[in-house]
Amino acid sequence: MIGRRFFLTCTVLTISLTASSFSIAQGVMPSNPSWYSLTNSQKETLASLQEDWSTLSVEQRSKWVQLANRYEKLPETDQERLKSRMSDWAKLSPNDRRLARANFIKSLDIPNDKKSEAWEAYQQLTPEEKKQLADEAAEKNKSKKPSLVNSPTLKN
Repeated sequence: MIGRRFFLTCTVLTISLTASSFSIAQGVMPSNPSWYSLTNSQKETLASLQEDWSTLSVEQRSKWVQLANRYEKLPETDQERLKSRMSDWAKLSPNDRRLARANFIKSLDIPNDKKSEAWEAYQQLTPEEKKQLADEAAEKNKSKKPSLVNSPTLKN
């Protein structure tokens, strides 16, 4: 009886592991990918996120895995930019990440032409004017981090 139960358990485990390995090899993503279930290529691409992987939601993990699957097909310049941005993101504190997400969501409400105008106007400033603008914003928002919400060039 124990031998049969052991055999069945081993068989189910083997089938599960085989199916999981086949899915990963075929680029099919597990429903909740653990770091150890990722392929070597995915791990290499997502290396800067390894420390935080266990704190990511299932949806976030899935999105990162999908991105890692497309990574090899990207032009080299896009790969470098992606790696840099992932590294920068990984360095942010949880609070800074929340602020970045909030700013991104708020930026969706600002028309692209208005954002372009503000950026072009900022680029036209002299280095002294940029420093003065930054100093004024820092003084005004000493306790706040810069964001789209308090950007002086995007206010209505």
